[in-house]
Amino acid sequence: MVEFVIDDAAYTDDERLAVAVGLSATFRQVLVKATPSREALEAARGAAWGALLITPCPPGLECFKDLEKAVDHSEMYSTPVGYEGPAPAAAKRRVSTFNKHYMKPWRWASGGEKNGVGHELLPLMACLYRLLKMIDAVPIVVSDVRLTPAAGAQPDYMVVPTWHEPAEVAEVVDIHLPPLKASAIALGILIGGYNAGPVVAVAKREDHLVARVAELGGYAVVLDHPGDVCDLFKKRVVGYAVERRPYRVEPALCDRCGDCLKTACPAIAPSRAGTPQILDTCTGCGACAILCTRGAIR
Repeated sequence: MVEFVIDDAAYTDDERLAVAVGLSATFRQVLVKATPSREALEAARGAAWGALLITPCPPGLECFKDLEKAVDHSEMYSTPVGYEGPAPAAAKRRVSTFNKHYMKPWRWASGGEKNGVGHELLPLMACLYRLLKMIDAVPIVVSDVRLTPAAGAQPDYMVVPTWHEPAEVAEVVDIHLPPLKASAIALGILIGGYNAGPVVAVAKREDHLVARVAELGGYAVVLDHPGDVCDLFKKRVVGYAVERRPYRVEPALCDRCGDCLKTACPAIAPSRAGTPQILDTCTGCGACAILCTRGAIR
């Protein structure tokens, strides 16, 4: 009744838990042998779709000695549980499933930094938004960092896995569960067999987990390395850097699509003519220019 056992000594206890959370996101039944930190365990609460069992039983979690009851309780209440019964026999692995319809109303992406003029993360989110919008697939973005969406509305995912066009670029992040590492969660999703679209990890720094994500066919953005995040999908691992300079709008090239406004940046606003105008508060981060497919912001 358990499809995966996570006990790799190459990972820390918190990393093993994060891998298990990623597996659970694909509705896998997983047992993780770890003694995670209190903060990591708290982040994992409510982030379990398939059964997520932890041994030995952590403090504060309901503990089971019966495997079937542990699996049923974890799946019913979408929460990790402790397990200290007999070692489970390997179960036949099911077809991986994943449904983004359920992701946003749950606790998979909460908190983050407040969006504002020229925020360091705006170009990152803009590049991800533009790249993911161009592919015919269902991406999953797991990130160590997140901008809090200002729109407030939940994305309207269909019941089947689908790519929803966010109301603003901050909504491209599907999973943000600090201090659980994004690269470890993404690794779990890949191990779980997710194949409906690219799995992207946005990691604060490069490590063995990032390398493993790339080996399994995923993608990673490493924030402590210089590079162009818009090269993602041309390369498995890219860096990130913000080059600031003045920008202006060429009204004759603008088709009034409104994509540039999805940055939710206070330094760009629609004019009376319907074309965007860049305000004096602009710091030149270039997020709006990234989103403009017409080259009207340059």
